[in-house]
Amino acid sequence: MDALSEALSTLDPNQVKDQIARYVAADVQKLLAAAGLRDEYVFPVPAVIEQKPSLVGYYRLLLGAPQKSFYKGATGMGMFKSMEEMGTMSKKQQTYLPDFCAAMSDPLAELVRQIPNFTDRDLRELPVLTFGSQLQGSQ
Repeated sequence: MDALSEALSTLDPNQVKDQIARYVAADVQKLLAAAGLRDEYVFPVPAVIEQKPSLVGYYRLLLGAPQKSFYKGATGMGMFKSMEEMGTMSKKQQTYLPDFCAAMSDPLAELVRQIPNFTDRDLRELPVLTFGSQLQGSQ
């Protein structure tokens, strides 16, 4: 969350808002607004990921997806793994970043819709809930 806040502090808020409008369904934006949460804390947008490529891992963890299954060939997400691990982005990755954000949008929207009264606490705990299984899997 700190890395995300840091990235957001350097970005043009209008650019982020425009991208949120492109990637996040209106009903989900309303749910997050009612909870007092910023959309970009739940949804990746190109401007944020370009600023801090390692945040790919944060959004992956929100979905509860272990690295192994998230980045395997069939998902099409394998090309983004180095962004999470090394915090850098190639030109090719940058080209496909809008596709990444669009692909993440639907499952994250469903997550928000399925958690009644989604709160800041839910948002803080979701990545932590799956981090343990990731550590165990790497052992």
